[in-house]
Amino acid sequence: MGMWIIAGALFLVWLIGVLTGRGGFIHILLLCALTVAIVQFVADRRAARG
Repeated sequence: MGMWIIAGALFLVWLIGVLTGRGGFIHILLLCALTVAIVQFVADRRAARG
């Protein structure tokens, strides 16, 4: 659950940065958010299986 909150927060910060026109490193936040979400999704599926 906590990882989903981190991913959501990173995505929200990225979205705010894009909407305000900030460029550069802001796309790194999107990549971090996606990575955290994917890792959490895989971990949840493994836990549900076994």
